[in-house]
Amino acid sequence: MSAVYSPHVKFLRKWGMRGGGDGEFGWPQGLVIDGGGNVYVSECSNDRIQVFDPQGRFLRKWGGEGSGDGEFVRPQGLAIDSDGNVYVSEYGNDRIQVFDPQGRFLRKWGSAGNGDGEFIQPQGLTIDNDGDVYVSDQGNHRILVFKPTV
Repeated sequence: MSAVYSPHVKFLRKWGMRGGGDGEFGWPQGLVIDGGGNVYVSECSNDRIQVFDPQGRFLRKWGGEGSGDGEFVRPQGLAIDSDGNVYVSEYGNDRIQVFDPQGRFLRKWGSAGNGDGEFIQPQGLTIDNDGDVYVSDQGNHRILVFKPTV
C-alpha cells in the first residue's frame, strides 16, 4: 500500500525505530521543540526523555523507571518555559517534574488525588506567554493552571 500525501504538506524526514537504545523509541508520547530547534521526546515504555538536534541526531537522554527525583513512570506531556527549562507530566507518578535543558532535576510538584495541585494521570502540558503552566488531568477530567514561583 502506498502512502497518501496531500498537496498541502511535504514530507521532510524521519528517525528512530522500536527499542531502548539511543535514538530508539518505546511508545513516544510528548514532543516539544526548544528555541534552538532541538526536539525533546518523552517515552512512555522506556521511562525517559531523549533529545535530538533538528536533523534527528541523538544528543542526550535522562530518566529511568522510578519515583525518585529525575526518574519517571510513563512520562507524557512536555513543555519548555522561556528559560529553556523542560516540564514533564508523569502519568504513573501523578506529578510534574522540571529540568534544566541538560536534564538536571530542578523541582517537582503534585501527588495522587483530586484536590488542588493533585493529579490522576496527568498528560497534556503547555506553558502560556505569561509562564503559567496548564496541565490536563486525565483521571480527574479537568485542566489545572499553575504559576511557577521559583
